[in-house]
Amino acid sequence: MDFSIENCETHSDKRGKLIVFLKSAELVPEKTGFGQIYYASFSKKGVVRGNHYHKRISEWFVVVSGTLKMTVRDMRTGETRTLIMSARQKSRQIKIGPYIAHAFQSLSSRAVLLNYSDRQWSKKDTLYKKIL
Repeated sequence: MDFSIENCETHSDKRGKLIVFLKSAELVPEKTGFGQIYYASFSKKGVVRGNHYHKRISEWFVVVSGTLKMTVRDMRTGETRTLIMSARQKSRQIKIGPYIAHAFQSLSSRAVLLNYSDRQWSKKDTLYKKIL
């Protein structure tokens, strides 16, 4: 499954934390193009976002606030994984490749998810699949 979890580089001092979400060195040569950066907010507990996959886009996610349940499914093999991601834990970068369906459900009253994708979103490239 084209899916990975890595700890983010974190620097802390009396002012707070600085979390390095993604470095160009972590991108393989064919994934160095800039697509887009966005964040998704979850306005209440139970809200689900995602439930889709892309044919060509790879994405990287990190939880900025709150707690989310993430489910991923490889649309080619059916392999499925679920994990809990929280901004209170050590920050983790989640990488999802093409054909990996992904959905996020808020387990807290509010949450924010930061995303980088190597290509700009395209309706032609996005297929919806309810997995959560």
